[in-house]
Amino acid sequence: MKKLLIEYCGTCNYRPIAASLSRAVETATGMKAVLVHSRDIGAFEVSLDGELIFSKKEKGRFPEHTEIIRLLNK
Repeated sequence: MKKLLIEYCGTCNYRPIAASLSRAVETATGMKAVLVHSRDIGAFEVSLDGELIFSKKEKGRFPEHTEIIRLLNK
């Protein structure tokens, strides 16, 4: 079973965004994400089996739900 992690900045109050993405992913793929409170300010990182598939810090934006779902379905 694949392990999906969504690491989010709690200081920035990104948890609702992480929770929304998690629900969308589960609805579309059946995959449950683990939400991880990051100590890294501004973080919003999505990893699959330890491999980073999206980084807000690298892209300068939050991911679209459909973007993550498309990456997971590859």
